[in-house]
Amino acid sequence: MRRPASLPRAVMSEIQEVFARRGFKAGDRLPPERELAKQLAVGRSSLREAIHGLQTMGFVERRHGIGTFFLAEPGAWSTAPLKLRARSPNTLFEELIETRLLLEVRLASLAAERATPDDLKRIRAAAKKRARAGYGEYAELGLEFHLAIAAAAHQTVLLEMLTAVRTLYWDTWNSLDAAAREVVAAFRARQQNGHVRILRAIESEDPEAAAEAMRHHLIELQNDFSSIHEPSKTSH
Repeated sequence: MRRPASLPRAVMSEIQEVFARRGFKAGDRLPPERELAKQLAVGRSSLREAIHGLQTMGFVERRHGIGTFFLAEPGAWSTAPLKLRARSPNTLFEELIETRLLLEVRLASLAAERATPDDLKRIRAAAKKRARAGYGEYAELGLEFHLAIAAAAHQTVLLEMLTAVRTLYWDTWNSLDAAAREVVAAFRARQQNGHVRILRAIESEDPEAAAEAMRHHLIELQNDFSSIHEPSKTSH
């Protein structure tokens, strides 16, 4: 089985294929962990990380002592209609940042109002992982932090929308030229303070501060990205 750079993401995709191939429906239980790990030819730690990612995105649910269950049909995991391949990757990436602003400012506000102790624990853990990120890990671990916040908002429709954006975001990221990715990666390395401000506002149960911290954080990304988007438009 061919593996891309992120093994857990590859496993998440293959779990979706298992779902579709075996005719599972929402509410059905995943195969036991040992069986699924053997079927996908992956270690159980990678499988657990992939399932945790699917749980964060609201696609599966762990039920203690019972198992893990699918919560959404495979079609909800796919953003094929959104791929818009005729668009320039730089243009599409900029539009995705704008979309994140529309979704995540509200999600941060709701998370400040609704986050449970378990939600906060997951957000803190994601923030801690992002703080320790090395080169090449900033974008992935940063998005996991943002998805943990979205899950804590307990707003299913917005979470589904952000999940769709996330998948398209990765497709577009992988299409950017090397120079663009270098600039964004350098910015990501400087972005940790924004995550700290967002986390503190959510912990303080302050919806307005959480929304403002998220808005400021994403506008920084939007402004920084313009430094690579604008030259790209004049070079054609």
